Amino acid sequence: MKFFTLIFALFLTNQAIAHPGHGFEDNLMHFVFHALFWALIGSVVYKAVRYFMAKKDIKKQS
Repeated sequence: MKFFTLIFALFLTNQAIAHPGHGFEDNLMHFVFHALFWALIGSVVYKAVRYFMAKKDIKKQS
């Protein structure tokens, strides 16, 4: 449970950093930060789904 709390806290912290008043006053930098952040989140989710699908396939073959 501590792990999920940590992930949730990091998620909210990174989203808050990108908003005005936290060093990203320029709208372009704001957009770039959000785009990179969501690309990173998407790649982690994609990798996790692929990992669990491969793990499930290995169990079926056994």
